[in-house]
Amino acid sequence: MSHEDVQELKTQASVESLMSPEGGAALIDFWAPWCGPCRGFAPTFEAAAGRWREEPVRFFKLNTQDHPELAAAFHIRSIPTLIYVLNGEIQDVQIGAQRPEALEEGIAVLLSKARGESFWHRLLGKHRKGSA
Repeated sequence: MSHEDVQELKTQASVESLMSPEGGAALIDFWAPWCGPCRGFAPTFEAAAGRWREEPVRFFKLNTQDHPELAAAFHIRSIPTLIYVLNGEIQDVQIGAQRPEALEEGIAVLLSKARGESFWHRLLGKHRKGSA
């Protein structure tokens, strides 16, 4: 992992902080070095982190091989798994490498929820980055 916009989760304390009611909006990419789809998805995840760096969303990676106890807390059964979190609550879970468009849509919806925008606002697509 080399992108400065992505942080690595390595400790129980960092996971507890992220999953607290004050944790904000975040994405966690569960991966392992031996996982081909994980390695293939990494550039997509890092690019999204760079594109959304000015927004109040943080991007994390959790190496399931090095930290199986942390992954177990989330009941991870397959990798890659992407979890969307808002203020300590899991909002969405996506299993498998995501297409860039699906990842961008998920991030936009998470930020819309973080801003308190209504269901109808999200449904009508007003949350897309760059839309008026």
